[in-house]
Amino acid sequence: MIANLFDCFFFDLDGVLYVGGETTPGAAESLDTLRSMGKAIRFLTNNPTTRVRIADRLRGHGIAAEMDEIVTAGSATAKYLAEQGITRAWVIGESGLHREVEMAGILPAGEKDCEALVLGWDETATLAMVRRAALAVRNGALFVATNIDRTFPTAEGPVAGVGALVEAIRTGSGRDPVVVGKPFPPMFSEALTSAGFPRDRTVMVGDTPEVDILGAHRAGVSAILMGGAPLSGEGDFRRPDGHISSLPELFSPGRTCGRWSLPTTE
Repeated sequence: MIANLFDCFFFDLDGVLYVGGETTPGAAESLDTLRSMGKAIRFLTNNPTTRVRIADRLRGHGIAAEMDEIVTAGSATAKYLAEQGITRAWVIGESGLHREVEMAGILPAGEKDCEALVLGWDETATLAMVRRAALAVRNGALFVATNIDRTFPTAEGPVAGVGALVEAIRTGSGRDPVVVGKPFPPMFSEALTSAGFPRDRTVMVGDTPEVDILGAHRAGVSAILMGGAPLSGEGDFRRPDGHISSLPELFSPGRTCGRWSLPTTE
């Protein structure tokens, strides 16, 4: 069974552990079983809100979660900024992203004195803000995006995500951002360092080939797609190493996960 093949399990949240307000079948019990087997668990989400809010939401679904097990686009972005020596940042995003950046010791700044422009989702963003942000980047501010998700799911259907704002500022500034969240390496690097297990003993379980599966493979980590239809093209990093319809299948006898031979990404 797949659960025996790895020591550390990375989980996407929405679509894997819950869908909206509903827990996916067997999710809480499956994670409890993995813990009883001595497996390490990390939760990876492109949601840039605080880890406290993510932990509270997981517990509301009956899923045990500690702060140091959670890697959000916000926490990974804050760590990246600190590692780059950034001391002042203009953050465009929701309060959770502001809080994570401040917890890393980085002071809030404006367009005139920022060392970095940090972009997450912001419902209040305006065209005037986009113009000012693009100008800050043109004037030398490091351009950092929590993620470039084009859309995110809502009850009304997919709506524009952070990627829409990223493209606007990219167009206005003529510069590409450093992207921290999935499918780019920084979030996976933080999770791997935190868990302390080698890449070949770690697996990502996600529901989005172009985000979860691609990101894991770029980081040299095996990846399992939950739900959906796996891509079949050989050599496509969006193609999963295994496929399940629900988390209890991690414990199904005879179920396996093929390994990819990938260069590691530091």
